[in-house]
Amino acid sequence: MKKILTTTAFLLTLIVAQNTSYKFDYFDISNGLSQNRAQAIYQAKNGYIYVGTQGGLDRFDGYNFKYFSHNPSDTTSVPFGWVSAIGQDSKDNLWVGTTQKTIGYLEPNGLWTRIKLKAMETWDRDGRSWWWGFISDIKPYYDKVLISSNGNGLFIIDNGEQKHYTSDVDGGNIVSEIKVIDDRIFLATGGGVFEFDIDKEKFIKTSISLPVGGFSNDDGNKFYISTNDKVFLYDFKNDRYEDIKISINKNDRSFRKITFYNEKLWILNESYGIVVHDLRNKSSIQLSPPAIKDTEHFSMTLDRDNAIWIGTSSYGMMKYDPGKQKFKLYSKDFPSSNPLGYDVGWGATIDKNGNYWTGKAEAYGEIVKIDRESGKIKRYLQDDDPRSWFWNFRKTNDGMLIWKGYPGRAENFWYKYKYDTDKFTEIDFFKLFPDSVGGNWIVNSKGTYSFTPKGIKVYDGESFVLDKELNKNFASDEILLVGDWSLSGDLVYLLNRESSIIYKWDVSTNLIKPFFESKNLQQSDRQSFVVYNDSLIYLTTYGFGLVEINTNQDTKSFITVSDGLPSQHLYEGYKGNDNNLWIGSNYGIFSYNPKNKSVKSYLVADGLQDFEFNSNSSFQSQSGELIYVGIRGLNIFYPKDIVPKSSPPQVIIQKAIVGESSVNLDDKVIQVPWNSNKVVFDFVALSYRNPSKNQYSYYMDGYEDNWIYSDNRRFATYTNLPSGKYTFKVKGSNNDGIWNEEGASINVKVYPPPWQTWWAYLIYIVSIIGLGYSYSKYRERTQLKQMEDERKQNELDAAKDLQESMLPKTTPDNKDFSIETFIRSSTEVGGDYYDFFTQEDGSFYSVCGDATGHGTTAGMMVSITKAGLNGIPSLPPNEILNRLNKVVKKVDLGIIRMSLNIVHFKNGTATMANAAMPPIYHYSAEKKKVVEIEIVNLPLGGLLNEEYELAEIKFDEGDLLIQLSDGLPEAPNPGGELIDYKRLFDCIEQNAMKSTKDVVESLVEMAEEWLDGNINPDDITIVATKKNTLKE
Repeated sequence: MKKILTTTAFLLTLIVAQNTSYKFDYFDISNGLSQNRAQAIYQAKNGYIYVGTQGGLDRFDGYNFKYFSHNPSDTTSVPFGWVSAIGQDSKDNLWVGTTQKTIGYLEPNGLWTRIKLKAMETWDRDGRSWWWGFISDIKPYYDKVLISSNGNGLFIIDNGEQKHYTSDVDGGNIVSEIKVIDDRIFLATGGGVFEFDIDKEKFIKTSISLPVGGFSNDDGNKFYISTNDKVFLYDFKNDRYEDIKISINKNDRSFRKITFYNEKLWILNESYGIVVHDLRNKSSIQLSPPAIKDTEHFSMTLDRDNAIWIGTSSYGMMKYDPGKQKFKLYSKDFPSSNPLGYDVGWGATIDKNGNYWTGKAEAYGEIVKIDRESGKIKRYLQDDDPRSWFWNFRKTNDGMLIWKGYPGRAENFWYKYKYDTDKFTEIDFFKLFPDSVGGNWIVNSKGTYSFTPKGIKVYDGESFVLDKELNKNFASDEILLVGDWSLSGDLVYLLNRESSIIYKWDVSTNLIKPFFESKNLQQSDRQSFVVYNDSLIYLTTYGFGLVEINTNQDTKSFITVSDGLPSQHLYEGYKGNDNNLWIGSNYGIFSYNPKNKSVKSYLVADGLQDFEFNSNSSFQSQSGELIYVGIRGLNIFYPKDIVPKSSPPQVIIQKAIVGESSVNLDDKVIQVPWNSNKVVFDFVALSYRNPSKNQYSYYMDGYEDNWIYSDNRRFATYTNLPSGKYTFKVKGSNNDGIWNEEGASINVKVYPPPWQTWWAYLIYIVSIIGLGYSYSKYRERTQLKQMEDERKQNELDAAKDLQESMLPKTTPDNKDFSIETFIRSSTEVGGDYYDFFTQEDGSFYSVCGDATGHGTTAGMMVSITKAGLNGIPSLPPNEILNRLNKVVKKVDLGIIRMSLNIVHFKNGTATMANAAMPPIYHYSAEKKKVVEIEIVNLPLGGLLNEEYELAEIKFDEGDLLIQLSDGLPEAPNPGGELIDYKRLFDCIEQNAMKSTKDVVESLVEMAEEWLDGNINPDDITIVATKKNTLKE
């Protein structure tokens, strides 16, 4: 009896211990799955995971689900029904069968073909429920497709020809699974295991007659078979089987599907959960809620990375990936059998028995011990204090010393734990340090030490006392105050916090000697240091990343996120038993290889408790085992065990878009037209362990020189590719950094625009020859025209020079008058003109004119006018105009006329005549009023006998007279509206009392504002004459 109880207890211990290692990922509607009932799961040859649900079929690539929906009006859509079976034939067609007994297959080109099973249409289901006879399995057999039915036997489709086979044995037509091995076909049925002889077309009964739920994958020449309450190892070559003893209560068995991996059997136990049987130690566990969410499961498959996918009735797919759980995990709720019970932990150690210790850093603190063998958790020092506390553990020869405290609090507590009693007792600080002088605690293979201002002390089981032998390493006045320490076998490296020196303590000889001194050891926010082969020292820092110090060269360098670190906020680091550095951070745990400078990071998806760990909350045992404690639990692992356990992922180009349209990837070449020269490729590496860490690199051969590493980005875009032929290539890696170097590729042809085709170039050649001839003729004509233009330009320049020479260089030098002028031509040779003629008696004539038109002829008219004026004696202005009119008329320049007004300033009067010029404006200083003087006569050169009128006004001190051409009042704004004479009058009236310069500037400014950037179509000329006052 005692022996039985012991064995039972041992088995229960194994069950509990194993239960801690199973953690599942779930994929349901919230992740994009069409329905939560996953009836079939299948990994296709190209690596995709296909899921059959109540909604139809879904395809999963690790990132997203693609849903194939049934369309009654589209015969190329997926068959209607709840997909219950999935398989793939030799032509890569993906077959599906449904609960509604419909069949179809998806061709590689993306089109569906539906198949009607004739024997299903005439079958009455033996009077059973509507779902009876659902399609249970689909397997390829060379060019044939084997289809099983739950109630209607076996179907074989060979190039479209259907054959239907049934058994006469009771239950023999209830087929749950098909297995093809060594060209033999085995059927799992309600009447036992049958072999189907395809040549003889008959069922052959085997030695197993119990109803069978499923077959496992192969184990050599054997495979496992699950019945309702038994499991057999079946030797199919000899038709013999071995009973596998499953340690589960027989009343709790309803076995269905089964799979085999790594010496373990996984069995779907309907309504009870999942049984995992370890063939090595012959132990069994049953996973049930809360370890799993559901107890009803339909299907199970093992993918190429040896992850187990299970279809559930209400929670979609669940996946257990033994390669993903690299780190042993304890958290608030995991494992369900022995959860940690809280989130935030602080402090860590591994005791001499290999048990794991940490403290709860939340309200109502406690210390926990996790038993190494059973995984059971024992709790100590539980209290009702709502405050959080930190913990620090130091091993001793007979137990541990524990400090409890919190930064900023005066309260500190010390506890002693003894292995033999498995109890804690609180001890007083002065008991630990009778002389009241404490220091940093260090543990090595010989004992527990404290480096104090009074020297090195060793713990004797009750108190810390001076170690005389160790203190001989230092002079009497020399004190070693350790700021940090690092272990490496029997060597302890000690960093003196008072100086930049690291000492090396050889525990085997008790010698402590200086090892390395450098100012480079001074580093703010240092968390720990690791000495690597005595040639390198690594400092972990909080904010500055990893610091590397070369002891041979005394150099210092920083390793940061730009070098691949996941975070620069680091905690403790250790040299692992794989010769890499292992460091906790605020973004997971990572390893660093000092030889090749590579970084490998691990996150929650790899089994970590969370992204963030805590300081002073890690430990490395002498065997190399590490424990890291964080904000959501703790992780335990051996670095040498954290090695990639996966294969290179299959890489697929999922989609190509040219312009705005998707293209058929089955085409050998992607055609890119010139007017839609944009192509986008979507690709994926089918590794499901941790897709967020899959990496990608792509390359357009023929366009790019090097591979482009895109990190986790899964698309590439090319625009405006030169015409030509290319090959787009992509490769990918899984989360372990294992690359599929072959990857995937597809050819691309970019067509040139019409103007870059061969026939376009032929046209260009012919056109160039024709253009050459035309150009020679054109050049001949151009040269002739250029010669003519140069001749005209010379004439124009001469006319311009002549016209400019007609204008006076200065105004009359008369102290009684202030004169200001302004002229702007609308062309290079303008038609406007002004001049002054001073007489011997001190009087002078002021002339302002405007030849009709512009250019050379207008310049000639001005020249004639000036010559005529110079030849006429001093006469009244109207007489001058009469004579000039006859001269101009005789010259006869065709339609060119000359408008002109002349004002004679003499003895306080201004006499004037006007030949078709705008009004003259007179401002009377006495009356403070502007008067418009309008004299109407024809322009010069009009009628030969035209008689010009004379006007005379009084011109006193302060009076102002304005002569101007019509270019100013007729200046248009951008809307075509003219300034007109009213605005001109108002401007003169507002500024008449100012100087002549100010008056002219105000008129010019008004014109500029009115034109608003327009080019004035006519010349503008202004002559302002003002009689000075005595003050002026």
